[in-house]
Amino acid sequence: QILMRTWLPVAGMIGSMTAAQILFKMAGLELSVGGGTMNSWILNMWLWVSLIASGLGLLFWLATLRHLPLSVAHPWTAMIYVLTPLCSVYIFNESLTGSYVIGMVFIVFGIFITTSSFSGRG
Repeated sequence: QILMRTWLPVAGMIGSMTAAQILFKMAGLELSVGGGTMNSWILNMWLWVSLIASGLGLLFWLATLRHLPLSVAHPWTAMIYVLTPLCSVYIFNESLTGSYVIGMVFIVFGIFITTSSFSGRG
């Protein structure tokens, strides 16, 4: 139960915010087709869904901060910088350079190094 209460909100925040970034990209692509008029902004389904995903991410973040110190929780937000590009490769057929992938590996190692001393108990 401690594991669920502590780390499930972290995963929810990472997933929600990654989804929001992908959805914002989809909203932007639709706006570029729609001419960018006010009506195209208001009727852009992707924009509204991305805002909902961002709000959900905020709620998960607040739940996270109830159970984890900020110094432990905050490094995990960097996973968004790993997952968003990976999703964009699959969804938008974007490409990643080798140096970008190496940077992503460093991000993951950095997260584990900076948070490894926290046990999550209590």
